[in-house]
Amino acid sequence: MLGPIFTNLLANRRKPRLAKLSQINDPEQFLWRILPHAARTFSFVIVFLPPRMRRALAIAYLYCRMLDTYEDLLPTLPQKESALKRFISRFDNPGDLKPAPVLDSALAADAQERTHVLLVNRAAFVDHHFHRLTYLQRATICRLVRRMGEGMIWASRIFKKQDGALQTPGQLSRYCWHVLGTPILFADEMQRLDQRLSPQIGEDRLRQCAVVGEVIQLANITRDLEKDVRRGIFYHPQLPGTEDSRREQGIRDVRAQLVLRALRGFRMFPPFFNAIPAAPISRARGAAMLLIITTYGYYWRAAQKAGLPAFDKQQRITRLSGAFIWLKCVLSPRAATRFLSWLDTMVKSAFERCQPDKDKVFIWEDGEFDVVKILNKTTSND
Repeated sequence: MLGPIFTNLLANRRKPRLAKLSQINDPEQFLWRILPHAARTFSFVIVFLPPRMRRALAIAYLYCRMLDTYEDLLPTLPQKESALKRFISRFDNPGDLKPAPVLDSALAADAQERTHVLLVNRAAFVDHHFHRLTYLQRATICRLVRRMGEGMIWASRIFKKQDGALQTPGQLSRYCWHVLGTPILFADEMQRLDQRLSPQIGEDRLRQCAVVGEVIQLANITRDLEKDVRRGIFYHPQLPGTEDSRREQGIRDVRAQLVLRALRGFRMFPPFFNAIPAAPISRARGAAMLLIITTYGYYWRAAQKAGLPAFDKQQRITRLSGAFIWLKCVLSPRAATRFLSWLDTMVKSAFERCQPDKDKVFIWEDGEFDVVKILNKTTSND
């Protein structure tokens, strides 16, 4: 257990040691050493899972990172679609995966992107672990890759059609669903399988997955707004065309809107996480609490960066207090319920304190996108 955890703690995510990663020829070492550089939000959460689940979720997330890399780095829509379709089609025969499409390292603009290209080009190392999973685990990963890959194709088309910009809150919600809602659904399915339950869930649960995934993905979006604007990717129609002299203020305003949208979406965290099936003492529940703690911690900082009067110092979760919360939640379902109740109260008051403008539809509108209709449409097409 401790090996992957220490690897995560010691990894330098800002300056990946690409030369050392490139020299690894052992699939086991490669899996755990590449994970912290491929998964900013999830890597630390994954390594705290029980070993019987940890490997499957690490493999799944690395496949998601590969899909994201094709969508991010390939310069034209036909190239993106071709690579994504080829990657998805590998899983039509999960017992004998074909090689993944390779990428030219020249496509990468920085060390982090070069690490992602290395992951894509070493997909066979991840495939090695995939073949060791149970049939049900492999089938669940296949569903995830197909859902996310088809979503990436949709995203590539919509960004191309709209000159790099998402135009409505519904488009933003759908993008977040494809990028992170589908992994949240996958994790929920995996936990149900681990508890010997059917992975099938109801419509309300699906909608909870979508909102939780959106809140977490909005953290990634708001973190990288400046970088994405430079790349010509805009998650809000207010961003493209902004004059250089006003761009900083425009980004600050959009960040504030999207942070408030995320704080509003936090209302789904307690019902979603309280309903996760788990044993009385559960590392899986602890991993879920770690995800919540890190997400809350990010928005505590992001609200300050956006100039929002959302939180005060007393509402901050430090590393030490977060560690105690995690331990208590591992040992006690009641402790997890109490923490989620506290979180709900804190986030609701933070949102109300900001007095959000009712005219800002990106804060308030959430009726345009319905995950149930998207999945039903996909199933009927199959």
